[in-house]
Amino acid sequence: MIKPSDVFVPGKFPIEESNVYADRGTPQADVRTALDRAYVPLIFGGYGVGKSSMVVRVAQDFSSTHKVVYVENVYGKSFSAIFERILEELGYEVTVQRTAGTGTMTGTNAEAEISGNTFYVIAAKLKAGITRQRSASEEEVRELVVRSPTESRLIDICDENSILLVVDELHRASDQFSSDLTAFLKSFANRNCKQFRIALIGTENEASRLVISDPGTDRVLEEISLTTLSDSEAQEIITTGFDRLNQLVGDDVVNALKTYSVGSPFVLQFLCLEVAETCQNRYENTPTIDDVRAALATYSRRKAQRLIREYRATVETVGEKRYRKQILTAMANSDDEYVTMEYLVEQVSTALGETVPSTALSGPLRQLKTEKYGKILRDVENPAGGGRLANYSGFTDPAMKSIIRMVEIAPEEMQA
Repeated sequence: MIKPSDVFVPGKFPIEESNVYADRGTPQADVRTALDRAYVPLIFGGYGVGKSSMVVRVAQDFSSTHKVVYVENVYGKSFSAIFERILEELGYEVTVQRTAGTGTMTGTNAEAEISGNTFYVIAAKLKAGITRQRSASEEEVRELVVRSPTESRLIDICDENSILLVVDELHRASDQFSSDLTAFLKSFANRNCKQFRIALIGTENEASRLVISDPGTDRVLEEISLTTLSDSEAQEIITTGFDRLNQLVGDDVVNALKTYSVGSPFVLQFLCLEVAETCQNRYENTPTIDDVRAALATYSRRKAQRLIREYRATVETVGEKRYRKQILTAMANSDDEYVTMEYLVEQVSTALGETVPSTALSGPLRQLKTEKYGKILRDVENPAGGGRLANYSGFTDPAMKSIIRMVEIAPEEMQA
């Protein structure tokens, strides 16, 4: 008998046959086309919109012809760690030579200690007993030394072994990592690879904040934006999932799940799993609106306590205008990760039904970026360098955006 946890999988990639997933339409098709044509798709968008799941689903389609190497996080890593991962996946024993006079380290211990500031020299040796099928013109590389991110021999090895490299969390990369990535992509563009494929993922509103713009890389990069779940995509996840469990969901339950999940695939999968299990535990097959409210309260208790407390501690509880609350609500409802003062003036004026000058919002906006108010907001760094990007603000924790929307939609269920 199929279980709700076989269908709804919050926090996991929905890649098993029983897992429910909604095709993301044009963005998903664009990723597949880019990889087919040996371009490098750069998938960007807000927090929790399903970027990684979408790319992994596409990568699964390539798994019969390619070896997928998924690098889930680049925080604190040098770019040499990416090469380590690839070589280890191909059966090489890897030694990292550190330049600070601390000797050498081997295997996973080396990766754990890389600080992310330097490209370390990598020595790799194919483990004994491992051989590979190759054409008559190809020479098996059993030993190699990688000294830079532009090492063409390593790119050739990836090509010969049909590697599909997926690098996630690019928004957490160091400046040196980003610089090395640019050099690597330029070398990749010049090798005319037949089978080596690359996909890049990051949480940013603009792709230019993830990869350094350069004529040598721009010709191979394809920027693909992914936004929140559409109404039809959310509907597909709900109806398909509950149908597989032979549970009957009414329009009120469907609409509540779509509303409360605020376009987040993770939140929707979480709520659906809770509702389906509650219904099954009653030995019934018809979820109710009360099941949805209970699921939302469970999400609040298990997944959102810290952020709810931070939000409630920041906003005003009394007063007619409550500008801090108005600012945060306007930012949470924006399609963009970063907003301007002009946007805030427009949205707050609409919400209050009166013209609100920017001078009235500038003080509360500054407060929201201070320790006293939890630094819930931050200035936006200029991707070209030179400090902050004037007039732009964003959430310090990207997850706060969806939490505020959920709190405003269902204040009773979303309690700290």
